[in-house]
Amino acid sequence: MRHYKKEKSSFGYIAVIGAVYSSWFYPEFFSRPLVIIPVFSVLLLAGKREAVRYLLVLSIFMVTMFSLSSATPDISIERDAVSTLYGKVIQDSSKKRGRSTGYRVMLEAVSDNKGNLFSADGSIYVIAPSSDFIYGDIVRSDGYFSGEIFISGSARLIERSPAASLRHHASSWIKSRLRSAGEAGELGMRLILGYGEEGVFALSENARKSGLAHVLALSGMHLSIIALIISKPLRLIFGRRSGGIIDIILFLFSFLSGWRPSLVRAFIFRMLYRNLGMDEAFMLSYVILLSLFPESVIDLGAMYSFISLGGIFILSDILDESIRSILPVPYSFSVSAAASAAALIFSIPLTIDVFGSYQLGAIITSFPFSALISGYMGLSIAVVLFPFISPVLSALYVVMEKAFEVAAVFPEFSAPLEYILLVAASLFIILIGRFIIRFHLGGE
Repeated sequence: MRHYKKEKSSFGYIAVIGAVYSSWFYPEFFSRPLVIIPVFSVLLLAGKREAVRYLLVLSIFMVTMFSLSSATPDISIERDAVSTLYGKVIQDSSKKRGRSTGYRVMLEAVSDNKGNLFSADGSIYVIAPSSDFIYGDIVRSDGYFSGEIFISGSARLIERSPAASLRHHASSWIKSRLRSAGEAGELGMRLILGYGEEGVFALSENARKSGLAHVLALSGMHLSIIALIISKPLRLIFGRRSGGIIDIILFLFSFLSGWRPSLVRAFIFRMLYRNLGMDEAFMLSYVILLSLFPESVIDLGAMYSFISLGGIFILSDILDESIRSILPVPYSFSVSAAASAAALIFSIPLTIDVFGSYQLGAIITSFPFSALISGYMGLSIAVVLFPFISPVLSALYVVMEKAFEVAAVFPEFSAPLEYILLVAASLFIILIGRFIIRFHLGGE
């Protein structure tokens, strides 16, 4: 049974103020249903915990789905007349195919072919020749609209902040240490920095086909992996002070990744959960993230992050107890496996809505592959510090390639009803098994 820490009512009011502030000053990023969140926070303070917990998670799910589907740029002239975009990069450029790169820009203005400037809001994805833009860069992209994306023939940097320059130099150093390992190093770059130097390669394609692409994309899970890797050594060296040092390292890791919303959400939640119950930490992390990074409301990774956390919030205890009732496994294993399955089950509707299909086998394979990725990420960090062990990383990469290739043979389904029935049947079997075993033990 989950035990809640003593909650401080003032934080509920802070959540309300934060949501109102964000909605007032950043209306272009917020859908009106966001008002549901502060309303539920007031109910939560009134003590109606059980009902509000489920309604709160459901409201965040609905708000994120609505925001993602309605996140279209608002431009004051016809798109056909636009020849240049001006804006801030909110997603690092990454190589797609050949020499083209893609990056997401938060629009500040656009111009036509005569140089006339017009107002613009919202974000747009830009495909451009090889470039090296990072989060926070102010850029100019010349080109034309093609549907919902902008094809740029040339793009150039207008301004880069000192913090972004520092991050760029640090990222370049890390990439130089991993580059000699080939594709094995490329995967290491993606796990540490969130992006690499190459486009699509075999392992990432198989990860997508097997429904396991999420284990390769930087998320709160990877923040937990970093904390797990460094916690014991730092505790042995610094004792009680290790907690603060771990926080600093995780903060720097989030900075190095370009403030990816899923990582920032996990970091905020980690800091809040020390002094608050899960209810308020869950709610406040959402409001604070949107206050600091309003563009994250249209970030797919952030949507998955919150929805997955909602699944863990609601389903993980039930699944954990069910697993331990049926299988004699260690508590740490059942907790981790239950959290992984709960997150994936809850994200099924969003995945089907965005991609049109879902790989149900990922619910089973995600946990062991997450453990495998944890080891690979730790080894990649070691290679950055000690490049001479890169052959070990290459050997592990070969093992992972084969593993993802095997996982990709599971069939993909696209009909939502099939998935709803399969997931419901799986949960029903687990719960029935749990009931039978408890009844049997009670009878003895």
